[in-house]
Amino acid sequence: MSGGRLRTLLFKCHFYYYYFFCVFVCMEEGGKGKKGGGGGKVHCEMPTSLMVGRCVTRPRFALLAAAIAFSVVAVAVNAAVSGVPVAEVAFAPYNNFGEAQGEESDADELSSEGSNEDDNFCFISHGCWGGKPPQKQGQKDVAALIAKLIEDGERLPEKRDERIRFVLAAGDNFYLNGVRDVYDKRFFTTFEQFYGGSREVQRVPWLLALGNHDHQGNWSAQVSYTYATRDTKSYIRRWSRISSNVTAVTGRWYMPHAYYAIKVSKDMVVVVIDTVLLHNCHERLHTCWDNGKQKWLVGHWLLHTYASVPYKVVVGHYPILSNGPHENFAWLQDWLIPLMRDSCASIYVHADNHYLQVSKHGFQYYANSGGGAGLGLHYPLRHKNWLVNESVFHSVEYGVMVHCKKGRNLTHRVLSRTGKVLFSFVSWESDDGATLEKCLANLTTGVDVVRSMEGEEYGLLLCFPLMILVSPLLLVLMSIRRRHRIIGRRRL
Repeated sequence: MSGGRLRTLLFKCHFYYYYFFCVFVCMEEGGKGKKGGGGGKVHCEMPTSLMVGRCVTRPRFALLAAAIAFSVVAVAVNAAVSGVPVAEVAFAPYNNFGEAQGEESDADELSSEGSNEDDNFCFISHGCWGGKPPQKQGQKDVAALIAKLIEDGERLPEKRDERIRFVLAAGDNFYLNGVRDVYDKRFFTTFEQFYGGSREVQRVPWLLALGNHDHQGNWSAQVSYTYATRDTKSYIRRWSRISSNVTAVTGRWYMPHAYYAIKVSKDMVVVVIDTVLLHNCHERLHTCWDNGKQKWLVGHWLLHTYASVPYKVVVGHYPILSNGPHENFAWLQDWLIPLMRDSCASIYVHADNHYLQVSKHGFQYYANSGGGAGLGLHYPLRHKNWLVNESVFHSVEYGVMVHCKKGRNLTHRVLSRTGKVLFSFVSWESDDGATLEKCLANLTTGVDVVRSMEGEEYGLLLCFPLMILVSPLLLVLMSIRRRHRIIGRRRL
């Protein structure tokens, strides 16, 4: 098994042993585990994929942790296909999680259909969308627009190049205080039912980020809901008490971790970050539940793992170059703007401010897609001192953004709630084409050098265990030889 496949398999195992680690590690942390909804169950603010390091300093848990992890690997390999999220089926040709199943299945058959698709596609982005029922008319209009864009792309021949492959949701998925647990009815009333619709609509995955309002509740429940299709009957039983028109769990929701990366085509990767987590401990990263590893991991994805991927889309909740009133955090600017530049990224999609805006810095665009209408437009532009020089478009109204990859071009449109085009722009436009190619060439050259050095180090690491195994044998042989010499001398 390759290193990438093994990492993917262990990453997926996160959801199986999450609560085991939470009980044994978070309780030891003295308060990191806390009571959540759902019958007083303990949930944890430290993903288990990053808890293993804590076991090093707590030896009495290390053996138990290892036993659970390895036993779970066997369970993950034999996991039922019915529990696979739509995103992992649709994007299996471009990622390793499909291979981690360990055998051919219905998922492989479905994913093979996706591998024959052409390279032209679109995706929708919006944020601040999770309004509490009864939803206002603005959010109803946005939901109807999303459904129409998806259905037109599938049904109209002239729109085939604009088929919606996925939807990006840039946080604040549930106002005002997130969700209580993985069975919270808001998953039904705010997402499954409200953004439901035709079969075409239900087959398009949503790639979601966490917002500040999500962190006010049990954010880990949003992560766990990614695999809700493994327990469909329980959801139907609960939701039937709410509505007679029960919608089954569609599997569209995709948030396998608080931050993650997923390839959506052979030449595009989406990197979702948790800006709220970073902000809460940016001055002391070691106080994060992940010990601040998010920064390193996101940089590794953009500059190393997916360095050769031409189109990189970064998604987070907090703004960087917006017109306010929410602050553009200096720590986020200092970290992400250089990273966007150095990794040749195309666009950063965010929300937080409840309007539509586009800014440009260098060759990168920063798109505020906060017109999802989950809480209304209560942040109008009133103070001129909020304006940033990088802003190229601003409109205080509901709407979404549609991003389309056609050939070598990545185009973007800002749409109002009625579908009217308010603004359009192009990432790495024709005048910037040579710059993108040059940027990628410099980036991949640097990555090749690093990989070469890592290969040499890896070779040394392989030799080291062999040396440990062989050394005792050599010592024994040397001792025997020395003994024979001494005996021979005594005989003389």
